[in-house]
Amino acid sequence: MFETTPTEQAQIYQSVEYISEMQGLCLTHLRSFLKEKLPDYMVPSVFVVMETLPLTPNGKVDRRALPALNPGRPILDQAFVAPLTLVEKQLAEIWHQVLGIESIGSHDNFFELGGDSLLAVQMLSLVRDTFQVELPLVCLFKAPTVVGIAEAIHVAQRSGIATTVDNMTATDLHAEAVLDETINLNTISIEPVPFPKRIFLTGATGFIGAFLLHELLHSTPEASIYCLVRSSDPKSAKQKIRHNLEQSLLWDEALNSRIIPVVGDLSQPRFGLDEQQFSELASVIDVIYHNGASVNLIYPYVALRAANVLGTQEILRLASQLKVKPVHFISTLDIFQSPAYSELKVILESDDIAHCEGLSDGYAQSKWVAEKLVMTAGDRGIPVCIYRLGTITGHSQTGISQTDDLICRMIKGFIQLGSAPDLDLMMTLTPVDYVSRAIIQLSRQEASLGKAFHLLNPHPLHMSQLVSDINALGYPIQPMTYDKWQAKLLNLDVFQENALSPVRALFTEKISAKNLTYLETSALVSQAFDFQNTLDGLAGTPIICPSVNLKLLSTYFSYFIRSGFLAIP
Repeated sequence: MFETTPTEQAQIYQSVEYISEMQGLCLTHLRSFLKEKLPDYMVPSVFVVMETLPLTPNGKVDRRALPALNPGRPILDQAFVAPLTLVEKQLAEIWHQVLGIESIGSHDNFFELGGDSLLAVQMLSLVRDTFQVELPLVCLFKAPTVVGIAEAIHVAQRSGIATTVDNMTATDLHAEAVLDETINLNTISIEPVPFPKRIFLTGATGFIGAFLLHELLHSTPEASIYCLVRSSDPKSAKQKIRHNLEQSLLWDEALNSRIIPVVGDLSQPRFGLDEQQFSELASVIDVIYHNGASVNLIYPYVALRAANVLGTQEILRLASQLKVKPVHFISTLDIFQSPAYSELKVILESDDIAHCEGLSDGYAQSKWVAEKLVMTAGDRGIPVCIYRLGTITGHSQTGISQTDDLICRMIKGFIQLGSAPDLDLMMTLTPVDYVSRAIIQLSRQEASLGKAFHLLNPHPLHMSQLVSDINALGYPIQPMTYDKWQAKLLNLDVFQENALSPVRALFTEKISAKNLTYLETSALVSQAFDFQNTLDGLAGTPIICPSVNLKLLSTYFSYFIRSGFLAIP
């Protein structure tokens, strides 16, 4: 059960009624509709259709009288096709154990049946135990059916390797990094707007986006902020923005009128707007902050391409139409995880991002391609700035954090395991309030145009110190060799809860050219980043990055406990 407003309840009821009458109750359509109305974590994995909800004498929903979840197969687009081969039947039984659904068809989609990244890890663990093959999570994203996984098992058993991993080569990525020729200035002149009146922001419903929006509202008091939001209508889009700001204690009712929701989808041409809507937007916007992206270190490039690459191209299209708009692009230091950079003593902000060979995850690949598109746009005359972020942590004063990000998962996972890997890893943990203030401050300086900025903590924290501080905060953790720690993570019971389970592949799968895991690859370049442009741009301002020490970690842990993310030690 989840709470909605009366209007949303009516919209959901009408939409479900329409789906039932016109198309049959299709889980795919129902799930897609709810994803527009609710945060992802609130979209139910199982649906029960009822004529009416049972009520108590007081008129409230009688939860005790609700029927048990039906373990039968939900209604999907595709017809049921029974598993045929022995492997398919074994896989169907595994899916039944993990998903709790009795009838699994050969062509049923794992995710449409209610699967998520955590259940995927559990399912692949059972596959490993049953078939003695280690399939990467990418296999499931590329072929999320019983038939698809059966074929991946067959290939792995025959060749000894899983051949369905994301095999984007450097040649492929360079071919992707070609900006549409129609995106150019032609005869459009550049007229600087020192005091923008209308600012376009993507990613406003994300963690960093909330703080960027907050800073923009306060640093440009005369401007309206147009926020691209995937939603069904402007009202629900505004509610998403408000909810996100409230979650971060940033909502200010006095600024409400200056937040203008733009209903659209970053992954669609022209954001899903028609030509007239897109042109109207292009005619009024003065400057663009492109922060929106699909951030997932597990997904393959193909799953992230639409939002991260094509979405960036549409941003550049918007920037070049009718009048020129500067583009402030939020990127990542992960683009330097190619082995080509591991031997460098320092990676300058001005260095060309020529190397993409060996980038091992789809997110880094997609952001590398997107950044190349932004650089090409800069060569064509569009004013651009690039801000490469490291590991972002919570607010340095309130402790508010994104508890499902990698660093929070690592902290909780270490605590749950009672151990941490003994790695020579320097972590540049950077509070979100510093990052958002720095980006807005740098973006308002004309001298910043054409530059890249590395935004990371100048006071790195060694992994061993993090472990020591966690112990000091009351959570006992023992360091152990990486091999032993990996084995401990891999040997967790399939259904044992651990925050690292959905991202286990980042710590256990050797995917780089040097046969290293994601975490080991991060360690190779963790000490090599120059940030002189950032220091110069912030000189003389009160914007200083705080050290992540025991005091700041204590602030974070207080939030973790208040929010229920961690138990009191």
